[in-house]
Amino acid sequence: MAKNSKSSRSKESDSLNYKNILIGSVLGSVLFFVLISLFSLMLLKSEILSASFYMSSGLISGAVSAFIGGFAAVRPVKKNGAVAGALAGFIQALICSAAVFFINDNNSGTSIFILMGLIIAFSVAGGISAVNLKIKKRY
Repeated sequence: MAKNSKSSRSKESDSLNYKNILIGSVLGSVLFFVLISLFSLMLLKSEILSASFYMSSGLISGAVSAFIGGFAAVRPVKKNGAVAGALAGFIQALICSAAVFFINDNNSGTSIFILMGLIIAFSVAGGISAVNLKIKKRY
């Protein structure tokens, strides 16, 4: 009987589900590229050619996609929101920054580090909000 209680405690203590973290990272990365494509299309159609608009649309896309990716990584488990969100954000930041780095012909400057920090921060915020979200029951 004591052996069963030890194994059940070890399963409970390992609440980081790496499959969900990977799914959240990939979902966030795909959403980042979808949003960046939509923003680019809208900016090209409106004939705005300022670099500041492109940079801000990239940062907005990164923030929104990271929040949703962190939320999706933590929501099924509802434990360790900051840690799981940070892991999901780190993986998403690596994927997105590598793609942006290669698209820009190995010339992305310091803005890539700003994007990586923003993705990790918003992914942590998404993970924390997924843990703290209470669903109201209607009777």
